[in-house]
Amino acid sequence: MNLSGVRQREGQMKLCTTLEKTLERLLQTRSLSEIKVMDVCRLSGIPRSTFYSYFCDIYSVPQWIWDDMMEHSLYKIGDGLTWDDGHRIMFENILQHKILFSKIYWENDNNSILEYGYRGGYSAVKRNVAFRKHHRWTEAELLELDYTIRALASLTTKWGRDGMIVPVETVVHIFNTHVPPFLKELCDT
Repeated sequence: MNLSGVRQREGQMKLCTTLEKTLERLLQTRSLSEIKVMDVCRLSGIPRSTFYSYFCDIYSVPQWIWDDMMEHSLYKIGDGLTWDDGHRIMFENILQHKILFSKIYWENDNNSILEYGYRGGYSAVKRNVAFRKHHRWTEAELLELDYTIRALASLTTKWGRDGMIVPVETVVHIFNTHVPPFLKELCDT
């Protein structure tokens, strides 16, 4: 990344931190789907033009935070991280944003973190295993991958909705015991 790319990333990180804190305040009284870009910009002091330079809508803010957290955890499973380590780091990262995500996990539409996380996790594991191990997925394996990632995304959502009080190691153990052996082996070796 060149110097201007680094500056742009730093600017986006600063903006995102401000927007996250603003969203946390607004989420105390309403759901994400009820929050408008104008509300966030007014409360944060960030011009709408600046907001739209980085984000397309209100949902893209938590999605950007999610991707930033998952870049070195969930999205690295099968490509440098084991199944357990990737999920452990993922849960630890989510805990660092507990105020935001404990509210956002209540959203239930296609823009929800449940759906977004499912799509990202499925794509990352599928891609990483295919690329790193030169594995050609069978239809049966893809079906198991799909159902496994969907179930684990739902478990993550439950953990978030329950206030993230279940210890990370307990949740990682649950994830470890709810994965087909072939999938864990593909990701871990």
